[in-house]
This record gives sequence, structure tokens and C-alpha cells, in this order.
Amino acid sequence: MEPIYWNCIIAHGITAFSYFGIPTVIGVFFAKTKATIPSKFWLAFLLSGGFVLFCGFHHLLAIFEPYMPVSLLHLGVLDVMAFISLSALLYLIPTAYLVVKAIAKSQEDTRELQRSQQMQQLFLDQGPFGAYIKDDQSRVLYYNQEIQSRFSVDPQEWLGKTDSEFLPDPEEGRRVMENDQVVLKTVRPLKLIEQVKIRGNNQPCYWLSFKFPFSDYATGANRIGGISIDITETIEAQRSLTDLNRQLAEKTLELEAKKREIISLSDMADMLYSCESENEVYKVVALTCSKLFPNISGSIYIISNSKNYVQMNSFWGGERSSKEIFSLSDCWALRRGKLNLLSPRNSGLMCSHLIQPVSGTHLCVPLFAQGEVVGILHIDALEEISPEDQQIIEIIARTLGIALNNLSIKQRLTHDNLRDGMTQLFNQSYMQSITEQRLAEAERSGQPLSIIFLDIDNFKSYNSRYGHLTANIVLQGLAKLLLKSIRSFDIACRWGGEEFVVVMPNITLETLRKRVEQLRLDVEQMQLKDSDQILEGITASFGIAVSEPGITVNDFLNRANQAMLEAKRTGKNRVREYVNTYN
Repeated sequence: MEPIYWNCIIAHGITAFSYFGIPTVIGVFFAKTKATIPSKFWLAFLLSGGFVLFCGFHHLLAIFEPYMPVSLLHLGVLDVMAFISLSALLYLIPTAYLVVKAIAKSQEDTRELQRSQQMQQLFLDQGPFGAYIKDDQSRVLYYNQEIQSRFSVDPQEWLGKTDSEFLPDPEEGRRVMENDQVVLKTVRPLKLIEQVKIRGNNQPCYWLSFKFPFSDYATGANRIGGISIDITETIEAQRSLTDLNRQLAEKTLELEAKKREIISLSDMADMLYSCESENEVYKVVALTCSKLFPNISGSIYIISNSKNYVQMNSFWGGERSSKEIFSLSDCWALRRGKLNLLSPRNSGLMCSHLIQPVSGTHLCVPLFAQGEVVGILHIDALEEISPEDQQIIEIIARTLGIALNNLSIKQRLTHDNLRDGMTQLFNQSYMQSITEQRLAEAERSGQPLSIIFLDIDNFKSYNSRYGHLTANIVLQGLAKLLLKSIRSFDIACRWGGEEFVVVMPNITLETLRKRVEQLRLDVEQMQLKDSDQILEGITASFGIAVSEPGITVNDFLNRANQAMLEAKRTGKNRVREYVNTYN
């Protein structure tokens, strides 16, 4: 019986130890993992634990009573164990489903968490952006496949390293680490554009980075998370767009400049068309050149009527760099009939009319009028003259030549329309027009205007005696005498036939009498010749009148004419005043 006894003792002891050990181990596991039991399962756990403990007591007591009647203690333990076992069974029957369901839910949550983590990992690893995690020293703890692919690195190559250690440019790495520290210090997300070069590529890449701080709940350490998107193409596109905008702005400025040039040239053409003298033409050209080329000097030279020399007629800008008068052979533009350019980049022919020492750029452009060179437009600049500016200067020169030619034609036509063909004095039409103007000026200024009306005495018989050609010599001689005797601002005209009129502003009546009397004597003493033949002298009768406020041109001329007729009637070769004879 001994082996049976000891076998029973050992079996009960091991069983008791196991019953006591199971709840102890479970309790230690709960304490170590800090796990908690849902409140609705507390009673089930207590009853199950009590059942296990009392089973242990049962087997422990059975060690000492293998062949003895059951003791009261053992019996009490059996009763309590039976009660707890029954209670646990009755409680676990409705709770078992909940426990199984809770276990199934926990397992499903675990699988869902694993799937979520896998999706997150796939998102980070396979997304079209760079994702990374760094510690508070900017050492890399994680980086995704996009970074591995872009920088051609292994999954473990950068771990534990800082940006200054693995980026090709340490200075760029230092700037990236400074941005990391800003995130840690401010404890706020940071959005910025970072410039980073990739190994093997000298062109920088641009990344739009979002950096944010967070805590590692497992260790409590501070971490830096970041997502970076490569925006190099966008930056390059923006730069290209910026370059295009800049080029467009430059083109716009060029067009505006061209527009201003066209407007200036158009205004110049309009003003040149309205000019009535060469001086006005030169002023218009000088003004236009000063507007278009403010840093350029210039001058206009015109060939003299004798064709022996060239003379400066206009100058604008800084210091004069060319002689005022020079011969035609001194300018290559005049010699060749085409522009001549001398500049640091164009070592052309040097004109002799340039003042030494010669520096800067010099451009001589010939001026053409009816196919003939009449002068040059000389341009002097400190810097090179662009081809575009040369074209504009040539346009100005052509326009200037045309303007001078048109002015010459206009003056010739005006002279023919205003002058008497034989005597070259003003004609009757111009005299009436200018007298009307002078009367208005006299009335405005309060100064008198005087008029002389003279007629050659016995001119018909003179004409019959010598003939028309010789009579014309007399008329021309009298015209020259009139021009010699009057002031520069007095106006003499041939009224018709042998009659002449002289308008004299701002002269007193006393002075007028003396002047007219002297003019009568000069006519009487004038010597006339037809080749070697001395002609008979002539006399003239004079009538004078002085203006009054409101008088008309016709009345004014009639008064002087009436005074002249009175001189004729009273004996000829004398002077009569309208104001004294008629009141």
C-alpha cells in the first residue's frame, strides 16, 4: 500500500500546487502588463478564481487525509467549493457567450489594427511624397521608399544620421537641421520650401515640406515628423513664366519706346510741314533728336550756295565735336553720298572736320534734296549707336532733306505769289493784306501807321519815247531806290503800272514829311542808264496819309491816293498830305 499512498500524496500535492499557481501567474501577468478586467466580467473572474483556489485547498487537505474519514474542515471546503462551482457555472452559462464574443471582438480589433497599420505603412512607403521621422537631434529614424528612390539610398543607409552627414552639400543639410530645431522650439508645425541637391545632380531640387512635432508615447521622447513634396517642376515652371513675363515686359517697353519714337517722328513731320523758315526746321529737328536721344549731341551742316564750304546751322547737346565750317572734302559722307560711321567697334573712315582728339561714336548722314546732297546730319555719342537708333537717325535725315526741299519750293512759290515779277517788290495783293494787319497792330498799340502813295510823272510819254524795255529799267531802278531809302521793317510794293506804295509804321508826321521829301529829291536826282545810254531823269508825285482809329484799308489807301492826285493836280513832283489838305 505504500506506493499507492505516496502516489496519491504526490498527485494531490502537484494538483494543489497547480491550482494555487494558476491564479497567481495570471495575477502576475495582469500586474506586469497593467491590463484591466472589464467591470461586467469581474464577478466571473472572482468566481472562477475562487473555484480554482478551493480546488487547490481540496487537494491540499487530501494530502493529509488519504485514509481518514473526511474532517470537518475538508467537508467545509468541499461544501464551499461545491457552492462556488455551482455559482460560477450558473453565472458563466449566460456570461460565456459574452466572454467568447468579447474575445472574438478583441481578435477582430487586433486584425483591423494590423490592417490599418499595414495601410498606413503602404501609404507612407508608396505615396508620391517623401515621409520621414527624426529624433530631437535631427537623426533620421525612418524614411519612406520615395526618399529612397529619389536619393538612391538603401532602407537602412540614412538611419541614425543627420542631414549634414548624408546630403551632398553640408550647408544645405545644416539649413534643414535648423528648420527642424525651429519646429522643436516652437512646438508648432512649419511649412516651407527647402532647396536640396541630389547626389550626382548639380541642379538643386525644391521640396515643399510640412514639419510637425509629436511625442513617442512608448518612450516619451520628442520626435519630428515630415512630409516633403518635390515641386522642382513647379518652381521651374514659375521661373519660366517669370522669364516670359520679364521678356513680355521688356517687349512691352520696347513697343512703348517704338510708339514714342513713331509719335515723335510723326510730330516732327507735322511740324516740319508747317515750318516757314530754315531756322524753324533746324529747331524742330534739334528738339526731336533731344527727345529721342537725350544723351546724344548733334548738328546740322548745310552746303553754301557757292558749293565751296559747309557751315553749321544748328547744334544741340553737350560739347561740340566738329568744326563750324569746313570744306566738302573733309566729310566722307559728303564725298560718298552715304552715311559714315566711326565708333570703337566700327573703325571706319575718320572725317577731317572732327575736332581732335576724337573719341566716342560719330555718325554723318547726308541730307538729300531732289537727289542732290545739300548737307549732313552729324551725330556725336559717348557710346555705341545701336542699329535701331541708326535707322531712326537716317529717317530723321531723310525727313530733314525733304523738309528743306519742300521749304525751298514753298518759299519760291510764296515769293512768286507775293512779289512783283519785274521789280521784286511786294505786289498789290500782299500790300492790302499786310496793311490790314499793320492797321490792327497800330490800333492795339496806339502808334500811328503811315502810308506813301507815289506815281511817276509823265510816265506814258516816257514809255512812248524809250519803249517798254527801257521803261522797265526805270521801274526797276525806282524799286531799288525805294528799298535803299526805307527802313528794314517798312514795306514797299508796286501797286500797278508806274504806281508804288510804301507802308511805314511807328513814325511821326514830322519825320514822315522829311523822309518823303528826301525820297522825292532822290527820285529827281536818280541817274538811269540803259547799257551805255544815259536816260532822261524822272520825277514822282507823292501822297501821304496817317491812320486813324477804325479806318479801313481801302479808305486808308484812298486817302493817300487822293493826296497823290492832289500833288499831280498842283504841278507834280511834290508831296501832299491828306490830313492837311482834307479834314
